[in-house]
Amino acid sequence: MNMTCQKMTSVLKIDSSRFGLLSVREDKVIRFVQGIPGFEKLRRFILIDHNDEGTLKWLQSVEDPDVAFLLTVPDLYVPDYKVPLKKNDVEELGAKDAKNLVTLVMVTASKEKRQLSVNLKGPVIFNSDNMLAMQYIIDKEGYQSRYIIESRA
Repeated sequence: MNMTCQKMTSVLKIDSSRFGLLSVREDKVIRFVQGIPGFEKLRRFILIDHNDEGTLKWLQSVEDPDVAFLLTVPDLYVPDYKVPLKKNDVEELGAKDAKNLVTLVMVTASKEKRQLSVNLKGPVIFNSDNMLAMQYIIDKEGYQSRYIIESRA
């Protein structure tokens, strides 16, 4: 008798205010090693593609259905964008080195100015190997927290 053993992964149901009812495998849940500033109690999130190109993604909280952040790839707007991660930050994410980490930045829409901006000072760093993440605060000049990427009159 040939039997195959398959690891069972539980499925979470998330009733989000933005996307409705979502089903996601537990192994796709991203765990933040430190809370996102202002949202410290929320540690579990999932990524949802916003567009087919994969350039925009939603970071949806598993714990609070009303919390979701729009993220994008910083290289599209700042080609030489680099995050000065410290060795202990890389280790906290369980990575051997920073090359294996994925960096995304938060997108903000300003209705009154009709602008889109990205937060280059607070990138979100992901280790896709173990699904750990953190929002890293860059404490140096040169990167803006509201870097304008689109402006409409």
